[in-house]
Amino acid sequence: MSHTKWRPFIFALVAVFALVAASCSSSEDADETPVAEPAATSAPAPAEEPEPEPTAEPEPADEPADEPAEEPEPADEPADEPADEPEPEPTPEPTPIPVPEGSTVGITDDTIKVAILRSDSKALEDAGILPDTGDIPRNYVVFAEQVNARGGAGGRNIEIVFHTYPPGASATDQQAACIAATEDDQVAVVHFVGGVTAETVLCATEGHERIAYMLSGILPQEIYDRSNGRLFSQAMTTERLVGAWPTLAEAQGLLDGATIGLMRGDIGEHEVAAGVLEAALADAGYELADEVALPCQGTSCSQVDIGLERMQAADVDTVFSLLPPSPFGIAVFLAAQADWEPQWLVSDIENLVYASVAQAVYQRGADPTLFYGLYGLSYGLDRLSPDEHTIECNAVFTEVTGIEYDTVENEDAWSAVGSTCLFIKNLEAAANWSQETYGTVNQTTLIQGFESLTDYKLGDITGSWSPTKHDAPDAITLKEYRADCACWVEIDGARMLLDQ
Repeated sequence: MSHTKWRPFIFALVAVFALVAASCSSSEDADETPVAEPAATSAPAPAEEPEPEPTAEPEPADEPADEPAEEPEPADEPADEPADEPEPEPTPEPTPIPVPEGSTVGITDDTIKVAILRSDSKALEDAGILPDTGDIPRNYVVFAEQVNARGGAGGRNIEIVFHTYPPGASATDQQAACIAATEDDQVAVVHFVGGVTAETVLCATEGHERIAYMLSGILPQEIYDRSNGRLFSQAMTTERLVGAWPTLAEAQGLLDGATIGLMRGDIGEHEVAAGVLEAALADAGYELADEVALPCQGTSCSQVDIGLERMQAADVDTVFSLLPPSPFGIAVFLAAQADWEPQWLVSDIENLVYASVAQAVYQRGADPTLFYGLYGLSYGLDRLSPDEHTIECNAVFTEVTGIEYDTVENEDAWSAVGSTCLFIKNLEAAANWSQETYGTVNQTTLIQGFESLTDYKLGDITGSWSPTKHDAPDAITLKEYRADCACWVEIDGARMLLDQ
């Protein structure tokens, strides 16, 4: 194949794809013995004393009849005494629960300060390159005001500030937003909406010792460990997600007789994922024929063609890909032009198993059908159907703003309302738990509050948090991409629960 022939086409793809990537624990009385005394007195003169006998008989009969009136008195005395004695016992004050020490940066008696950090993709949405996600900042303001109106989070108003970075930004580009939120704004919680790097998360949790809450993004367990309990995510760790990948692929017969390859970026998170995948494949009885690590910066990677040549030279026919959307799309097209069409397998790493990415990336090539039959490993980021939570949140949003999103035509904006609403609700619940348990809120008690949220659900994503698990989802599934609808369809019976 002539590389010269396709070079202008490739460069055009690179330019487009780079933009894309970005809450309901009587016994008889002893006095009756005088009844026998009248009987003994009347025995010597029975004729003279019959008359007293009738009079004597009522007396014993009267005495027992009168005595029951006296019997309640002894019964009353014991009943009164226990009622009088317990009163002194409750007088000691209950021993208060010791309040754990913790930072109060961004937390006062009246407010909890939160920073929303996100990729500003509005320009790409307006250009039609990415689907419309609505007015994200307005979502947060609406639901924060709802919480504040009903008494606040732990009795404190939620105060929100916003910072953005460009789509597909590197850790260096995102650093300014992290510093502005933590050093300038002095927030208590940094909320990452998406497209965040591991270094930026650590900037908040490790470098500035703030709580971080991620809406999406697959990160290694090491990042959670280095965050010292401050990181919570609605996504899943690399180890839990990737570790189950071969099991699901094998169950669908995708690895039978396969020569397996791996393409990834030459970055730390991908290196961890590659190690987990290789170990999981080995446990299942498979090995990698070749592994290619491409030079990547942000969501752009180079030398895709060289990587493909290596895969072909190793006779690879099944490729696990960890590449971002842009270089992955280029790889599929270039491979097809070289008459090489392996079975591609992608995952929620880089958000590839997502309808928006499918519509924005896969449909924009010369031949979208090349992606048909693509299999994606997912923890459920791309929700299958409207859920009760998101329906309720959208009803509130519409009532406040007058804006109504259609569940089909405005699916991404409709879903964004639900995701935003869930973060605010979880923050409210965690702060309320902290206030009710300890009578105050600091960083340590707020962390414990998040850990108490053991019933997590968002669309098809179910899970929990706990003191030992800060990534919420507990199930994974395998989906197949359909080119005719540019959508992902879950394979029947593919969903699998993971160890908590």
